[in-house]
Amino acid sequence: MPPVDLLALERGKIKARAAKLPVEGVRPTSKAAIRLAERKVTIRDWSWRWLRSNKAPWTHLVIPNLDRWVNRTTPRVPLTYHMTQALTGHGCFQSYLYRMGRTPSPRCVHCPCESDTTEHTLLHCPYWDGARVSLRERLGRSPTVADMPGVLCGPQREDLPADHVDRANALQEAEETFRRFYKMVKEILTLKEVEERARQAAEAAVLHD
Repeated sequence: MPPVDLLALERGKIKARAAKLPVEGVRPTSKAAIRLAERKVTIRDWSWRWLRSNKAPWTHLVIPNLDRWVNRTTPRVPLTYHMTQALTGHGCFQSYLYRMGRTPSPRCVHCPCESDTTEHTLLHCPYWDGARVSLRERLGRSPTVADMPGVLCGPQREDLPADHVDRANALQEAEETFRRFYKMVKEILTLKEVEERARQAAEAAVLHD
């Protein structure tokens, strides 16, 4: 969803344009057309802001092009709690918990990696290899950060085949790849949270002994 300030500006412009008195001899623009035009302006401004921002570096890696994300050809499924963690990096990752002061170290608890980032958890940590099997089979190799824009957004509309059948097949392929990633994220982060809660409970019990 676009930032609140851009949405407020969009609503104001829609209201102002819709309130304009019609010009004699000129066909009035429908409210639906006004909404569509102003939403395009909002996305343009949001994309420009996104490109200039140095915040959310992980999100910028997996969604470098905001316009492509907004117009993605993959399923518009709900962004669940776990998918939001996967896209923002704010969640059950030791590096994030360490920054928040909730764990004593950013190290991965499952392997020698010095920093348990979102990328490490989802794509590299050997502990979670089993959860990656389906997506790895789909891609024909282990998933990488470079794969993420395509996995999340699918092929760009202008790159889709002109033939109706080929186009449908390409979209179906993209949907299947996305769903395998979606399932992988849910599986990894669900279990990761269970293990993290158990570990924190065990540490708390030791402190109170």
